[in-house]
Amino acid sequence: MNNEDYRTILLDMRSQASKLGLRAIDERIVSNMRGSDGPFWDLLYYLKHLREEVQLGSDVQYRETLRRIRKHVTTESGLPVEGIRIDFSPEDSERYRMRHLDLAPSRELGSIAEEIGALIEALNSDRQRNLESGGGE
Repeated sequence: MNNEDYRTILLDMRSQASKLGLRAIDERIVSNMRGSDGPFWDLLYYLKHLREEVQLGSDVQYRETLRRIRKHVTTESGLPVEGIRIDFSPEDSERYRMRHLDLAPSRELGSIAEEIGALIEALNSDRQRNLESGGGE
């Protein structure tokens, strides 16, 4: 792969992130990119941060968070905490047009995070092969 390929993949990943409703995450990642060591490193930065953000909504992260909550929080009924709900203040309710937010896991996000991880590994392997064969950047 060459620099143009890396640029194309980055643009495609950004487009896919937007289609998945992750435009705010995409914009935050891109706005945090400082300087550039080249298209490969820009792509790698983007993918790693996208994977981190997506993992926050995955089943694995949710289960771990719920496990920690159950360890430290008791309910009046004595039953384990079943889920996580954030109740907004009246001001925030008006701002976000919702009274509360129920956090729930997403198997889809876990799968997406795994696919991004596999892509990162494939890109690193391809780049390493190119460098070993004298292809460089």
